[in-house]
Amino acid sequence: AAASLGFLAAATPAFAKWSQIGERTVSDRGDFDRIVLPGGREFRRVRFCVYRNPVQFKDVDIAFRNGGRQDVAVADRIRPGKCTRAIDLDGGSRDIESIGLRYEESGFGRRTATVRVFAE
Repeated sequence: AAASLGFLAAATPAFAKWSQIGERTVSDRGDFDRIVLPGGREFRRVRFCVYRNPVQFKDVDIAFRNGGRQDVAVADRIRPGKCTRAIDLDGGSRDIESIGLRYEESGFGRRTATVRVFAE
């Protein structure tokens, strides 16, 4: 039994420690959304995962509760089931107030895409 528990621990992906902090549906060719977080939690990094259709990210702007901002250059086309790189927040652990996302659904058809924001 101990050997099987060790196997399960080894099979647990590093992504398991990330928490989902937001989600948006991307339905337009060019879209801007703002995700507002309730506060009281600090995170060290974020990443954006895409589902159902590919999404072309243009820009990400992160606002912190202390008034600071971080503009993140994310100019990637992310396929469904894939995520952006882990993006380190400037200054270590930070309390995120909001995340502004400029992106577009880049599939061929009338389906929408879903973007989920994860942080750790």
